[in-house]
Amino acid sequence: MYLSGYKYNEIADKLNVPLGTVKSRIFFARQELQKVLKDFHQG
Repeated sequence: MYLSGYKYNEIADKLNVPLGTVKSRIFFARQELQKVLKDFHQG
């Protein structure tokens, strides 16, 4: 949803979860993606 242009608060409202949960999940997803891309690039 974030990649589709939704704002954090819109995602939280739509999924009925706290704003902090949305922010932390996106943060950890970004970290994981960066790790995977780094590993792939060094590959």
